[in-house]
Amino acid sequence: MTLHLPRRSPVPPQAFGPDPELLRRVSRHLTPEQARHVAVLTADGITANSAALAGALVFHRFHPLTAQATNGDGGGLGGLVSGVLGGAPATVQGVQVSCKDERSGPYRRVFSKPGYAYQSSQVYLPSADAGEVHEAKEAGHGDTAFIYMGGWGGKGGAVDAGVQHGRYVNGPHDDWAPFFLVQQPGGPSAVTVSDQRQAGGDPWRLASGQNAILTFWVSTDADLTVLNLFIRGTTNLDHSESTLTLSAPVDSSFGWTTADSAAGGANILKRMTTIGQTTGNQNLQSGSFLRGVNWQSSAVGTSEADAQPWKAEQTGGYCSFPAPDSPEGVRGDGLGPKWKIEFRDAGSETDSVELV
Repeated sequence: MTLHLPRRSPVPPQAFGPDPELLRRVSRHLTPEQARHVAVLTADGITANSAALAGALVFHRFHPLTAQATNGDGGGLGGLVSGVLGGAPATVQGVQVSCKDERSGPYRRVFSKPGYAYQSSQVYLPSADAGEVHEAKEAGHGDTAFIYMGGWGGKGGAVDAGVQHGRYVNGPHDDWAPFFLVQQPGGPSAVTVSDQRQAGGDPWRLASGQNAILTFWVSTDADLTVLNLFIRGTTNLDHSESTLTLSAPVDSSFGWTTADSAAGGANILKRMTTIGQTTGNQNLQSGSFLRGVNWQSSAVGTSEADAQPWKAEQTGGYCSFPAPDSPEGVRGDGLGPKWKIEFRDAGSETDSVELV
């Protein structure tokens, strides 16, 4: 049987930002669909293939010790930044993933065994209009819903990449905005999609109440290792299908590898459902909830070419915090655990959490 892989993008892109050559290096490994809207994140900022995309993205930089934003306003990622900096310590045996209180809100994590460099899932993005998500902002704990992928290289270098719940210009309808947060030498950097009004509308924020495609993978170009997120879904304003690719080079010291280097090396990949809260200001009874995050058709592999359905044999473990069998994991109204996981298999489950 002959395997036909997607054609890579042959056209050098336009570049708007501080590193056009890096954008061109990254783009030549993308398919035409992936290269339609693409931006690259570095410690110096964001370079995109259109002025509209560059204008819609916001760059953030964080202190490596305090996790405080030193550039930008943090994009609502504060709780995630602390996890990137200290969530899974690296040892000589690789990254050690554990279920623990990260002091930044509840989370559900499914993570792979070491050795993978590609993952893809279809996931349902809950809707506030349908009563599926509520963030108790008035409680003052920074409650924000996140659905994302990512993982760790063999020596650390955590990355969180996916979508966060919000509202464009505080409008009446909620949406899900892409984000990419990556550990880099000197501290984490991130890109978020602005919620401020854009001249050409906002074709990169996804409508709630739909199934979207998330794909995360590692690629290389000579001595350059790049982490990538691809998102496809229906946009919140014009209700048309759109795509976005966010990429970031990662330092070799973090041990991220591809299928061409020891079959994925010691990478560990993950899927996450969370309500992020301000680090150190966690409140597991804030009143927020997130219901019906349906992960399905999940695949994992060393590359897109050899990706297989994500099953138990590829899985390193599962974490739900707070644990359903712990005192803090029980709802205050007596209606069972805060987390409800409708588990079908390692690549398919529906996650819901109620902070009551």
